[in-house]
Amino acid sequence: MNKNLLFYLLLVIAMVFWGASWPSSKVMVSYIGAEVITFWRFFFALLASIPIVILLKIPLRLDTHTFKFLILAALCNCLYSFMYFIGLNYGSAGKGGVLVTTLIPIFAYLLTFSLYKLKKNSSKKMKKNEILGLFLGVVAGICLLNLGSWQELFGKFNTLFVFCALDWAILTLICRNIGIHPVAINLYITFFSLLFFSPIFFFQPAMFEVFYFDARFWWMMFIVAVLSTAVGTSIYYMGVARVGAAQASSFNLLIPVTALLSSFVILGEIPSVLTFIGGSMAVFAAYLINLYQPKHFGFKLKNNLSKS
Repeated sequence: MNKNLLFYLLLVIAMVFWGASWPSSKVMVSYIGAEVITFWRFFFALLASIPIVILLKIPLRLDTHTFKFLILAALCNCLYSFMYFIGLNYGSAGKGGVLVTTLIPIFAYLLTFSLYKLKKNSSKKMKKNEILGLFLGVVAGICLLNLGSWQELFGKFNTLFVFCALDWAILTLICRNIGIHPVAINLYITFFSLLFFSPIFFFQPAMFEVFYFDARFWWMMFIVAVLSTAVGTSIYYMGVARVGAAQASSFNLLIPVTALLSSFVILGEIPSVLTFIGGSMAVFAAYLINLYQPKHFGFKLKNNLSKS
């Protein structure tokens, strides 16, 4: 039990790292272009991941089937990272963090449900909690988009981050077909993503300008590449192995909160009322779709009835 409590604490810390990566990334893109930041993020994340893999003695053997899926996952990861850094130029990091992290489980569910019906030619229907969750997710999305006019619906900020969420949901589904240790998956995806971005050395003369930036930039890079990508992701995967996927994934609901809090601390961003409302609804929607079980609300009631 004490070991489980330790992992619960570590999972909370991992979610803080993931949430803090949003304002940290926004700080970095104020220094230089998204393509340069993306490359160096992968580079330093890879360097930080190698000691973790060695320390945990993670096997790295690959077969052809796994290699193909890793390449697909890396392509999705590259696209996500590039859109992510560009999108942060056009809006608040806190709002982006809430919008993306709450839309991912909704998109993942819709894709999974659609693919299952297509593959199995099934007449499977959505459960009531899933329908309610999807409805709340749509309403939450409208709140989070915070539209002042219809033109803003297809603005760069909203468009890029909605596509970020969809892209990461696809990446999640691809990773489910990769039968190696999750920490090894993280290492390989980071490595292949770095390879895919390496040609920018021939097209971007400002690649090494980052080494002249001040300490604030490097602190932000440390948060994003080391704490979030290498350490936070490894903690999460170890938590999955220790406490189970369902319990570990429930900690993802903390990311919107940590993204808003860290954006306030690092950038001084004050979230709007609509962001609070939309974020709360989206978190509850994600819970209904992915984690809800009748016993969550029925356990206490049954106990009370048995005692009376």
